[in-house]
Amino acid sequence: MGQAPSGAKSGRPALTHSTPTLFPLPSDESDLPDNAVLDVELEIVSAKDIIAGDYLGVTALLKGQLSSSDAYAVIEVDGHKVAWTHPVFSTLEPVWNEKFFFKNVRPDSLCKLYLFDKDVNTDDELGETQFTAANTDGTVSTFELAIYLHGRSAGTIVVKVKSFPVEPMRRVVCHEYGPVRYSVHSSVTAGLMTMSTSNEARIESLAYHIQLHNIHQFLPTEHEWNKDYPTIQRIFSPDYPGSPVLRQAIMTQHAVIYTHGPMNTKYGAISSPREFFKLIHDGRRQDKAVLFTYVITKNGWYFSETGAAFFKDMLSKHMLHSGAAFSVLYAGEFRVDNYLFGEPKLVIDNDSGTYAPPKEDLPQLKALMEDNFPGMTVEALNRENEEQQKTRKEILGSWMYH
Repeated sequence: MGQAPSGAKSGRPALTHSTPTLFPLPSDESDLPDNAVLDVELEIVSAKDIIAGDYLGVTALLKGQLSSSDAYAVIEVDGHKVAWTHPVFSTLEPVWNEKFFFKNVRPDSLCKLYLFDKDVNTDDELGETQFTAANTDGTVSTFELAIYLHGRSAGTIVVKVKSFPVEPMRRVVCHEYGPVRYSVHSSVTAGLMTMSTSNEARIESLAYHIQLHNIHQFLPTEHEWNKDYPTIQRIFSPDYPGSPVLRQAIMTQHAVIYTHGPMNTKYGAISSPREFFKLIHDGRRQDKAVLFTYVITKNGWYFSETGAAFFKDMLSKHMLHSGAAFSVLYAGEFRVDNYLFGEPKLVIDNDSGTYAPPKEDLPQLKALMEDNFPGMTVEALNRENEEQQKTRKEILGSWMYH
């Protein structure tokens, strides 16, 4: 499943209040068939009276408020962070109305919700709550849960749940399905430029973050930075005294490029392959194919056009997308190609000198994309594929990327 953002903190004290069961059951839990699991629809509705993460913010002051938060909620099931909402800015009463869908949830699974205030670097804790999953026999139940921060009351959050029992058909693993959430970020520089540059220049500088479902089920192994790649040794190797400073600079640039804000970030959800290709403009600009550079981490799929302006003078494009992470789950490049009857096809590879992920994981990469975008045609190729390298050079040559 998609994982929590890197800003989410750990090491919180356990909640001391009782854990409610969602929700009063229409039928006795003992009536469930042996080994039955639940299909669950969870909606994060809203919260109120939450803790303030910011004070004297401009937007809050315009609303007559002295304090506010840019709040989002993280969902955890049985100890695994699985999904999160988009942030709602400059309010202490956020409304999300976001639905999440899960299969193979065990009855009595412990579910937790963590609230955070979105910041450029580290996100601040706003509190947490927890409940146990239960069968609602397909009816929608609504519950208002108390939020606690370090044992103190920190507001309430409203959730809705609809669930029903099913007999598992295969290995029982909690599995998220349904629309795939995304955020598209216009960097600070690109945002300032939009008044004086073309729409094409703005599109080129967009950075995308896709909340892929079930990542750890398909790509469970971290791949460390490539020790045989001399260019990046000065960033990661302890043999270079200046590496911590350089790495911090890249982490800061990553945070700026992927910063969240009401004016520079677009949020949405993808329900079909067609919607994904539309989001990335069918992999074309000025009627020419473009190449994308990507990394996949436990927090999702990060990518942008390979020629984006913020890559200028960067030692490694993949390192910028990963936030100078020592390891990632996968990395490479992708493009959109035409398939049968003009239908788009995702062509994705492992071409990353920074992380050099193994070709043996390409089938799992393909399966991950097909799981998230059912019906999508996906081709996963090794970076040494001659035809792939030929096409790559043609695309880069058409744009004169450096």
